[in-house]
Amino acid sequence: MKRIAMWFWLLNKRLYKKTTFLLILLLIPLLVAGYSFSAQEDSGVMTIALAQEGIDPLAEQIIGELVSEPSLVRFVVCGSSEDAKNMIRDGKADAAWIFPQKMEQKVYRFIHSPNRFNAFIRVYEREDSIPLRLTREKLSGTVFRFCSRQFYLNYLRENVPQLADLPDDALLKHYDDFAKDSTLFDFAYLDGDGAAEDLADANYLTTPIRGLLAGIVVLAGLAAAMYYMHDSAAGTFSLVSEGRRPLMEFVCQLIAVVNTGIVMLLALMFAGLTEGIGKEILVLALYCLSVALFCMNLRQWCAKPGILGGLLPLLIVVMLVVCPVFFDFATIHGLQYLFPPTYYVNAIYSDSYLLLLLLYNFCLLGLYLFTVKLKTRL
Repeated sequence: MKRIAMWFWLLNKRLYKKTTFLLILLLIPLLVAGYSFSAQEDSGVMTIALAQEGIDPLAEQIIGELVSEPSLVRFVVCGSSEDAKNMIRDGKADAAWIFPQKMEQKVYRFIHSPNRFNAFIRVYEREDSIPLRLTREKLSGTVFRFCSRQFYLNYLRENVPQLADLPDDALLKHYDDFAKDSTLFDFAYLDGDGAAEDLADANYLTTPIRGLLAGIVVLAGLAAAMYYMHDSAAGTFSLVSEGRRPLMEFVCQLIAVVNTGIVMLLALMFAGLTEGIGKEILVLALYCLSVALFCMNLRQWCAKPGILGGLLPLLIVVMLVVCPVFFDFATIHGLQYLFPPTYYVNAIYSDSYLLLLLLYNFCLLGLYLFTVKLKTRL
């Protein structure tokens, strides 16, 4: 044990003398800081101009909700309807939503006769596109929360005569109390814990951070594999017997990956993206094992450091595209299971992927031992 601890200390100390490894570690806080800063900035993919035809409390409340909620859509409040339409003409906005005066009356009229002649919000658009149609769904969803109170009241008046003696305020108070403590939808993973509150508070810009950081851990593992190839060629491990070389390689890989993984975990904690420290540590430990074994397998099939170095940028790009970092393409689901980040990104939220990550580690270990044995015979 004393000898193992000495080797561990020396290899760890040697690793931190590598400039490239220090740059990889530095990349993690820079990436998280950059994404966190961007998440606070105006980053909408579409711009919607909001305006009122006159001062109206209900319209102001709806506009306030639209502006305050985190969204892919950037909302800009204009002083008048003409200003909003001018933003479209000047190419500064993709659409304009104009809210009328006496909006409560118009909502009441629409609820009693829901047809296009009683529509009460005017929408101007530069073109008819799918993203703009989706923004209209957001408008409908926001406005419906205010319309639903009147729908509820009308239903009770028409279908529950036992409540006819109660005033509108009493009925609406019950509705407001229920709506305040309840939600129509709860988000949960099929084999994980519910996460409605976390998903509601999450900023869409920070969601790729975990996948990007997982890719950096793989980058550190590949760099460690190249270090090992250079050190082996230089005779650094000449005192280590042939039978223990795989163990030495595994330790070299694991030291680099674990160091990077710890920095990654601290960065995720700083960004507020952790899902519970216990599960984070468990998944990270299994992920570090998978990355170490993955890189060891690649090293076995790359005869020279130059080949592995040439594959490195291509491999990182392929993982970012194939693995569910930015997008999850259904057509390449089979291909993404070849790479460790797929399991890590999903295992945080899914118990079944946690088991798949464990199975993936056994498969990588079996492939490595088979390759070593095959190369020994050849």
